[in-house]
Amino acid sequence: MKKNKNYTTQLMLVVTVTILLLFTGQLRSQNQNTEVQVTGLVEDQEGFPIPGANVVIENIRKGVVTDFDGKFSISVPKGNVLSISFIGMVTQKRVITEETYLSIVMQNDEEVLENVVVIGYGSVEKKDLTGSIETISSSDLVRVNNTNVTETLNGKVSGVLVTKSSNRPGADMSIQIRGMNSINSSNEPLYVVDGIPSYSGLKYLSPNDIQSIDVLKDASSTAIYGSRGANGVVIVTTKGANKKKGLSIEYSGSVGIKTPTRIPDMLGNKGNGLEYVDYRVALWKKKYGDASLSRSDFLTEDEKRRIRNGEYYDWLREVSDNSLVTNHSIYSSGGNENSSYSFGLGYIKDEGMVGKEGFDRITANIGLEHRFSDKITTGLTSYISNNNTNHGAAETLINAYFLPPIVSPYDENGEYAFIVQPTSSKINPFIQNENNIRETEAFFANFSGFVEIKPMKGLSLKSQLAYQFDTDLFGEWIGTFTQQKSGVNESEAYRREARNRNLVWDNILTYKKEFYNDHRLDVIGLFSIQKDTHQGSAMRGDGLPYDSDWHAIQTADEIRDVSSYYWESALNSYMLRANYSMWDKYILTFTGRYDGTSRLKEGNQWGFMPSLAFGWQIKNERFLKDFDAINSLKLRISYGRSGNNNIGHDITWTKLDLSRYTFGDSGTNGFGLGGAKGNDDLKWEMTSEHNIGLDFGFFNNRISGSIDVYSRTTNDLIFNKAVGSVNGFNSIYENIGTTTNKGLEIGLNTVNISNQDFYWKSKFSFSLNRNKIKDLYGDKKNDLGNRWFIGQPINVIYDLKQIGIWQEAEAEEAALYGQSVGHIKVEDVNGDYNLDQQDYQIVGSPNPDWMAGMVNTFSYKNIDLSFDMYARIGGLYNDSFAYTFTAWDNEHWNKADVNYWTPDNQSNDYQEVGAQSYNTQVLGQVSGTFVKIQNITLGYSLNDKMNKFLGLNNSRIYGSVQNPFTFSDYIGSDPEIIGEDLNTQLSLFPMTFTLGVNLNF
Repeated sequence: MKKNKNYTTQLMLVVTVTILLLFTGQLRSQNQNTEVQVTGLVEDQEGFPIPGANVVIENIRKGVVTDFDGKFSISVPKGNVLSISFIGMVTQKRVITEETYLSIVMQNDEEVLENVVVIGYGSVEKKDLTGSIETISSSDLVRVNNTNVTETLNGKVSGVLVTKSSNRPGADMSIQIRGMNSINSSNEPLYVVDGIPSYSGLKYLSPNDIQSIDVLKDASSTAIYGSRGANGVVIVTTKGANKKKGLSIEYSGSVGIKTPTRIPDMLGNKGNGLEYVDYRVALWKKKYGDASLSRSDFLTEDEKRRIRNGEYYDWLREVSDNSLVTNHSIYSSGGNENSSYSFGLGYIKDEGMVGKEGFDRITANIGLEHRFSDKITTGLTSYISNNNTNHGAAETLINAYFLPPIVSPYDENGEYAFIVQPTSSKINPFIQNENNIRETEAFFANFSGFVEIKPMKGLSLKSQLAYQFDTDLFGEWIGTFTQQKSGVNESEAYRREARNRNLVWDNILTYKKEFYNDHRLDVIGLFSIQKDTHQGSAMRGDGLPYDSDWHAIQTADEIRDVSSYYWESALNSYMLRANYSMWDKYILTFTGRYDGTSRLKEGNQWGFMPSLAFGWQIKNERFLKDFDAINSLKLRISYGRSGNNNIGHDITWTKLDLSRYTFGDSGTNGFGLGGAKGNDDLKWEMTSEHNIGLDFGFFNNRISGSIDVYSRTTNDLIFNKAVGSVNGFNSIYENIGTTTNKGLEIGLNTVNISNQDFYWKSKFSFSLNRNKIKDLYGDKKNDLGNRWFIGQPINVIYDLKQIGIWQEAEAEEAALYGQSVGHIKVEDVNGDYNLDQQDYQIVGSPNPDWMAGMVNTFSYKNIDLSFDMYARIGGLYNDSFAYTFTAWDNEHWNKADVNYWTPDNQSNDYQEVGAQSYNTQVLGQVSGTFVKIQNITLGYSLNDKMNKFLGLNNSRIYGSVQNPFTFSDYIGSDPEIIGEDLNTQLSLFPMTFTLGVNLNF
C-alpha cells in the first residue's frame, strides 16, 4: 500500500509540473505575441529628417522605411529588437518592451563612408565590389595641393602612370592606366566629371572643389562605359549640395615660394668659369690643334678680358628666379528640410621661374537640390573654370644652357645686347623673353540637372541632362628680335582656336531589393544619348606694322595658313548592370553595354561590351568566422570587354586634299586625293581583360589592402597601314594587330601606431606592367620602319648599344672600326667590324619596370605630419637634353659637366672632349629611374577652446614643401619629364615652400 502511495504522489508531481510548464509557455507565447505600436522620428546629426531609413524587427525580418519627414510607425512584438539603419551611418538598435515613441539621431559612420566607391551611374560599398577600383579622397588632394590634380595620381593609385610634358605652369599632362593598348589611337582614359564623359582631362579642376576621384581599371569596372572604357575611366565627383542645417563656410588659402632645384650642372656654373675655359682649350686643341688657340675666333677680346678679371656669368641662375604660388578657395553649403545648396569659388596664380611664364585659374561651382517629397527630388550642379596660361618664350631656356659663362648679356653701355656672343648664333635670352609671346586662354563649363522619382521602395528613376563646353585659344607673337627671326626677318603672329560642345542625356533606372534573409539585388539600367560638336580655325600673319601681339593679324602684310574645321559625332547607349549578393558571401556582377557610334559606317556602328565578375567573401565562411586575426578576405574574379571610341571621326572616309595653284594673276584652289584611303569596313577596337584580385584586412584592419593580377588583350586595332602609292594613296586604316598588357598591382594600408595621443598610418602602392605587340599585319612579321616588333612593347628604342668608351689598351681594336681611344664604343652585333644598321638592336623601352608610392601620416595631439614618396624604376628614354649637351661638340656652346674621358681620367661614360666620335646618338639613351620625396607637410589644428574663442568650428595652419628631394642619375632637371621639347617646353624643376590655413565657420 505504501509503495502505491509513493507512485501516486510522484505521478501527481509530474502532472503538476507539466501543467505549470505548459501554462508558463502559454503565458510566454501570449506575451511574445503581444504587439505594441512604436512610432518615431529618424534624423541626422544636423537635425534633418532622413527619408528612406530602414526600420526592421531583427528576428522576423519585418520592417518599414521612414517617410519624407523621417517618421515611421510599426507594430513590434514585445521583447524584440528594432534595428534602424541607413547607408553611411551607424546602425542603431532598441529593445522594445512597451508602446513608445523613439527619437533617433543617426551618426555618420566614417568607415562606411570611406568604403563607398563610385562605379559610374551609381555607387557601391567596397564589400560588394567585384571590380578593380581605387579612390583618392578630397583630403589627399587638398593635402598635396598640386595645381594640376592629375599629378596627384602618381604614386597614389597603382597601375596609373602620369606623364608631364613640362614643369612650366599650366603644362599638359596625360594618363595611362595599365599600359598602352592602341598603336595609332589615343591611350588616354575617359574622364567623367559629375556624370559627364569627356576627354578634356583634369587641368581645369581645383583640388578644393573635388569630393573624390575614382579610377576604374579593369574591364569589369570600365564595361559600364562600353565603347569608351578600354583605356580606363577616371570619375571625378565635385562637391555638391548636401543635407546640412544652417550655413557652413570653409576657407582654404596658401602662399608658396617656388625656387629652382636640381639646376643641371653645366661647365662653369656657380662662378667656376675656369672650368669652362679649360674645357674650351681642350676642345679646340683636340679639334684644331694647339695653333688654334691663337685664332681670333677662339676667344674674343671681350671674352679674354672677362677671363682675366674673373667676370663669369651664370646664365641659368640669372635667367631664372624665385616666384610665388597663391591659392584661395571658399566653399559654403547649407539648407533646410526641403532644400540644400552649395557654392564655391577658387583662385590660383602660379608664376613661372623663367621670364613671363605663368598660370592662373578661376573656378566657380554651384550645387542645388530640392526635395518635393520622399518620392521626387530635383537638382542642379554647375562647374565653371577660366584658365590663362603664359607658356613663356620659346628658346629662352635652351639659349641659357648654350651660352658659356665667359659672355655677358650686357653691351658696353650696360644695355641688353641682342648678340652676346659674336661667334655663336644664340641670342640673348632676356631679349628673347620680351619679343616672343605664347599664351593660351581656356574656358571650361559643366552644367547638369536631374529629376529623380522613387515610385516605390527600392526603385529609382533618374533623368539627367548635362552640357559641357570648353574653348582653347592659343596665340603666339614672334618679334623680329628673336632667335627665330634672327633680328632681321619680319615679325609673325599666329592664332588657333578650338571649341568643343558635349550634350549628354542619361536616363537611369536603379532597383535595390533585399529578400529571403541576406539576399540583395542591385540593378542599374541606362539609356543614354550623347552628341558632341567640334570646331576651330587657325591663321598666321607675316610682317606686322606694329607690336600688336597676336591680336591684330589682319594688319599683317601677308596672311597665310588659314584653316578651319567643323565636325560632330553621336553615341547612343543601352546598359544594364546587376549585382547579386547571397548571405554576404557570394557576389555576382553582370554588366552589358550596347553602344552605337556615328564614327563608323552602318553595319559596324554598334558593339556589345559585356563583363562578368564574381566575388567571394571568404571571411564570412564558417571555417574562417572564428579567426579573429582576419577581419576581411575577399576573392574577386572578373572578365570583360570594352572599346576605344577615342578615334578620328573621319577615318572611314576617303577625303580630298586642298592645294593652292597659281592661275593667271591670282591663285585658285584645287582638290585631289588625300594620302589616306577610307575604309567602310572598320569596326570597334576591342579590349578583353581578365582580372583576379584579393582584398584583405587583418588584426582589426591594422593591415589591409588588395592584390590584383590582370591580363589584357586588344584586338582589331584601328591601324594606319602603309601601302604602295600606285593607286594614289599612301596608307589605309584597317582592323589589324593585337597588343597585350599583363601586370601586377598591390595596395597596402597599415595602422602602425594608434593610441590616444599618437597615430601613424601608411599607404603603399606598387605596380608593374608588361606591354607587348602580339601581332601587326596578321603575318607575325615586324615593321622595321616604324620600329614595331612582335613580342616587344609598342614603344622601344631600336639603335646601337653603347658598351663604354674605347680605352688605351683597346687602341688596336678601335682602329679596326676607324675609331680612336676616347671615342664611344658600341656593340658590334654581327661581328663584321662595320657598325651600321645591321648592328641595331632593341636596347630598351620607356616603360618603367615598376612603380611604387608611399604616404606616411603622423599625428600627435593637435600636430600632424605627412610625407609622400614616389619611385619609378627602370625604363630607357631617348632624351634630347642629354644628347644635345653631351654629344654636340660645337666649339662655342656650353656643355653639361659630366665625366668626360681624358688621358688622366679614363672614364667609361662619355667620350673625350673634342673627339670627333661616331654614334653620338647613344648618349641620349638615359635611364628613367628615380625616387622622389614629393611632399612634406606639417600642420597644427587649434583646440576646441581656441576655435570657440575665434568663432570657428575648426581650424588648421600648415607648412609644406613640394619636391624637396629627388634621387636620380639624370643630368637634366627633372627625370619625370625626360624627353620634353627643348625649344618650346624646356623647363626647370621647382621646389615650393608653402604656408597655408584651413578654416571652417
